[in-house]
Formats: sequence, C-alpha cells, structure tokens
Amino acid sequence: MDYYNALLADKEGTKVEQKIQKNGKIQTVSGTGEVTVTEVLLLNEAGQAVEAIEVGQNVVLQVTTTVHKPVSRLVLGYGIKDRLGQVMYGTNTHHTQQILENLEAGKQCVFNIKFPANLGPGTYSVQLALTGGVTHLEQNYEWRDLALIFDVVNTSRILFAGSAWI
Repeated sequence: MDYYNALLADKEGTKVEQKIQKNGKIQTVSGTGEVTVTEVLLLNEAGQAVEAIEVGQNVVLQVTTTVHKPVSRLVLGYGIKDRLGQVMYGTNTHHTQQILENLEAGKQCVFNIKFPANLGPGTYSVQLALTGGVTHLEQNYEWRDLALIFDVVNTSRILFAGSAWI
C-alpha cells in the first residue's frame, strides 16, 4: 500500500525508492526533493530520544527537515500507524494552521508535535509527508513511510485491550 500511495503522487520529476531496513521492513520514500526529512525522533518529557514509551506518556515527535530549493509553502503531514499499517491518527500543519511560507534553500525547519501517547500496547510507525499543498498529491516534496518505529508498553495502567487508551 505504501508503494501504491507513492505512485498516486507520482508526477514528472518524482522519484520513488524502496529500501529494506534492518528489521526487514520495506520503507517507501518518494517525492521531488525540494524539502527532505533529515531526522525524526520521539522525545520524552526530559527531551531524551526514546524507542519505547508508556501508555498515556506525554511525548514529542520531532521532525527536522532541510530545504534544498526555495519553496513558497511547506506543510508537514504525519500519521501514526499500528503494526498492521492502519492509521491510528493523522493530520497536517495545513489543518492546524501552522504552514511555513517563503523558505529559502539551506533552511532547516524543526517541527515539535506534542501529544499524549494514548495508544494501546504494541509497535507503531510514523509516516511523514512534506508538501506544498493540503495533501501529498499536491507538490509532494517527500513522502516517507516507516520514518520512525516505536513501542508502547503498559506497566502502570489497568489491563485493557485495543489500540486506544481512553
């Protein structure tokens, strides 16, 4: 599905790459390359990068990007997927009214997305989209699946089943 999604946004000048990661999963990266993701971290409240978090823990998804060619508009889209690839939550900075404008080549942008990890125990991944429009189908600078993988554990909440802690 990730590869199919990349093909939907495929336009002239767009590249689509698939890479086998250390864990054997295939990561799809596509886009025109005007802006790219340079680092993705999940931070705890102390600002430390973590790979495992507690159910309900407050965290920050930190995404660092680099602008390679001037762009008039930059929107970051992100989604959190479960181990089966189902999106648990997703939005973008167009919808949250946090669009960056008139960015010059060489500029680095850091997005800090704070949220409580109200997810059930399991393994999750983050997908990212850097675009100039409302969706990755418009000016797809970079779409990146499996940008980050993290685990959620439950050591302090009552035992529950499901993908959401509510």
